[in-house]
Amino acid sequence: MRRIPWLTGSVFVVTAVVNLWAAADGDVLRALERDPAGFSAGGAGRLVTALLVQSDGWTQLVFNLLTLAVFGYLVEAYLGRWRWSVLYVGAGLVGQALGYAWEPPGGGNSVAVCGLVGGLAAAVLLNRATLPPNAGLFATLYAVALTGTHFGGWIAVVIGVVVVVAVNGVLEKTGRGTRILAVLVPLAGLVLLVRQDHHGASLLFGVAAAAVMPGPAPRSAPAR
Repeated sequence: MRRIPWLTGSVFVVTAVVNLWAAADGDVLRALERDPAGFSAGGAGRLVTALLVQSDGWTQLVFNLLTLAVFGYLVEAYLGRWRWSVLYVGAGLVGQALGYAWEPPGGGNSVAVCGLVGGLAAAVLLNRATLPPNAGLFATLYAVALTGTHFGGWIAVVIGVVVVVAVNGVLEKTGRGTRILAVLVPLAGLVLLVRQDHHGASLLFGVAAAAVMPGPAPRSAPAR
């Protein structure tokens, strides 16, 4: 039996509730998002609270909640909760800290999700756990789509997704394995970092953290 993803579910619910509250009261967003003036005045807590609010509206909220559900489940169920916590919180703090330098004001948990994506990609590349067959593909699609927004917007995103899916299909048919596709995740992180997108640092944090953390212990087979 895989772990019940109560940690992912809890963060999902809290994030959704806070954003519904922010939609009803605009002061909530202003109180929780990144605010350089507030940070310099001692509001370091905004590094955390900015992960709970989505400053770009409903589209951002829906996308971030869906990706949290998918990657949160995969990491929690297959890599474990303490690794999930390190990846999500660590990448979130790194991303929000750089957001103060590059993209203030604002907020969102996508930088934390990037930590999960990067960690999943590292686990795939290093064969650290028995993961679902398409785990590496999902992580790669997320990173490629995120990078595509810097090179032509949605057209580049669609092209990137189509190319990755096509390459994945070819690799599956030739029997060469699709794990190598996950190398595009740290590469995407580097590209985003060069373009001063704080998501790049979060992706790279996830890859590096998962690479140095010990892999989950193999599960024993159930008694017959």
